[in-house]
Formats: sequence, C-alpha cells, structure tokens
Amino acid sequence: MKRAHFLFLMLCLLMAIAPVAAAQEADAPVVRAVLFYSPTCPHCHTVINETLLPMMEQYGDKLVVIGVNITEPGGQALYTASTQQFQVPDELQGVPRLVVGDRFLVGSVQIPQEFPGIVEQGLADGGIDWPAIPGLAEALAANQAAQESAAPSAPAAEEAAAAPAPEAAPAVSEALPPVEQIAAPAGMPEGGWLAAALLVGMALALLYAILRIWPARHALAAAAGSPWIPLLAVLGLAVSTYLAYVEISHVAAVCGPVGECNVVQSSQYAQIAGLPVAVLGQLNYVAVLVLWMVQRTGTGRWARPAALGLLALALLGVLFSIYLTLLEIFVIHAVCIWCLSSALIATLILLLAAIQLTPRPAAASGQKTHAPAA
Repeated sequence: MKRAHFLFLMLCLLMAIAPVAAAQEADAPVVRAVLFYSPTCPHCHTVINETLLPMMEQYGDKLVVIGVNITEPGGQALYTASTQQFQVPDELQGVPRLVVGDRFLVGSVQIPQEFPGIVEQGLADGGIDWPAIPGLAEALAANQAAQESAAPSAPAAEEAAAAPAPEAAPAVSEALPPVEQIAAPAGMPEGGWLAAALLVGMALALLYAILRIWPARHALAAAAGSPWIPLLAVLGLAVSTYLAYVEISHVAAVCGPVGECNVVQSSQYAQIAGLPVAVLGQLNYVAVLVLWMVQRTGTGRWARPAALGLLALALLGVLFSIYLTLLEIFVIHAVCIWCLSSALIATLILLLAAIQLTPRPAAASGQKTHAPAA
C-alpha cells in the first residue's frame, strides 16, 4: 500500500512538472540572424560551411540563421534596405554580410571571430530577435505562408483568410525574396545519383583499362592515334575554358536543370594552391592534343613516348575526376554538370587511349598467316 501511494505521488509530481518544463522549453532563448550571400561568392560558402553550420549543430534550436540571395531582385532590395538601416559604409559593403540584432558583420574573417561571442552573450541575455530590416518581416511571413500552403489545414486556412495582409515596406518595392533556412545538407545532393552513376562508370573504365594494358605492357603498340581523341580533347578544352572563366570572373554559371554549379565553383576545392582547377583541366586537354599530334605525325622515335604520355595523362585525368566527383557528393554536397561532362570526356579519352595502344593478336584481327611459296 505504501508503495502504491509513493507511485501515485510521483505520478502527480511528474504531471505537475511536465507543463512547467514544456513552458520553459518554449521560452528558451533563441538567437536569430540573417545572412546575405551570393552563390558565386567563395567567402560566403566558407562562412556557411566552416562557421554557421558547426555553430547551428552545436546550439540546435537556440540558433536560427536564414539566408538571402542578393543576386535575386528581392534579395538585392532587402540587402539595400539593410545597408540603409544600419548605415553601412561603402568600404564594408559586400557579402557575406551577417546581421544579428542591431549589429552587422562582414567577411570571412570578422564573422568567425565575433559571431560566436555574440551568440553566447545573446543567449545569456534572453535571446536576440530578428533584426529590424525593412521588409524582412514581410519576407518571413510570405515564406511561412508558402510553406503552409503546400498542405494547409482547415483552421490554418481560415486564419490565413481572416488575417489582414501585411503592408509592403517602402524600402522593398520589388518581389519579396525567398528566405532560406541555413541548414546542413541531408541525403544525396541534387543530381547526386547522376554523379554516383558516372563515378561507377569511371571506376569500371579505369579497371578495364588496367586489365587491358597491364598484360600487354611490354608490347604496347605506337599505333596511329584515334581520330576521336582530338575531338574529345577540344570539347573538354571548351568545358574547362568556360569553367575557368566562371571561377576567375566570379560570375554565375549556367547550370541547367541538374546540379548546383555555382556552389561547386565557389567552394574552396575549386582551387589548388591558388590555381583554379579548371585551368589545370585546360592544361591537361592541351597536352592531350599535343601528344596526339606527335603520336600521329611523329617518327617512330617519338610516336611511342607520345602514346605512352597520352595514356598517362588519360589515367591521371580519370583519377582526378574520380577525386573531384567524390568531393562533390560527400564534401561539397553539390553537383556541377560541367564537371561531370569533363569527367565523362576524360573517361572516354582513357578508353580510346587504352584500346589503341593494345596490340591485337593476328587471329583476333581476322588475319591468316600463309607459308611462303616454295
């Protein structure tokens, strides 16, 4: 009996504590911030991936950051409104710009240095609400309404119909910008299955080339180069030239319906020792063209070394393409259709180079050996 009374008292205590705990959880302090960014800005992606995402994983629901793309008309208008609201000087205008409370932080140096301390102090002081940027409240309301309209409930639809429409802010005359929740990517990126399929194809092509070349490594023939190799090299050179232009000029790439080229091209992996990866691709395809011409027109003394050099470049190109594709899928979490095109071209060049260098037995070629006439 005493045990039953004890359990009953514990149950009553839990029932009394649960609402209080829930209320405290609902009233937990939250820091809210707005990040203005551009898809072609490398520093923006550095701030997102190396500062904001780790902090949001650390603080959970206590830290909310939304992104506004300034390359869109509404995003540019909201960016201009924040510039006027906080009187940002000309020398500090640029992205990434992080606005939290009544402060703004600019660049990939100031944001990592100061934002963690602002978040800690803000949580200790009871949280930081959305900054007072003209038009931001309307953009947030429009974004929430768009999310709820996907599957609205009956009460929600009635409340939305009864609620008065918010007045547009005078500083934001264009379309309201779509705000994006900054969050770690989950699952396969857009176009990831296409990249994964190409990755498997590159691995199989590499294995086929090795199995075909290794047994005949002592008798590789310096045959005339395949006429398809220069065509593929010119196509690859065109793709690399376009990507080099995008990386150097920091302009938005034309990505098409698959992938996020601008995210890939503005990532830290788009350069190696300060040199754009696309420029390395240009050099590779130019070298392939030169070696093919030497193999095609050179004498026997130069034809074989040129053919072997072409094969080595093709192997290196496929291995590097596999490395870049793995980065896109598992590290950058974005796929570039132009990069996948270059990887496919490099794979085809490797297959052609392996086939042309491998001698075929006389029986396999359909030729017959006749004994000399007496």
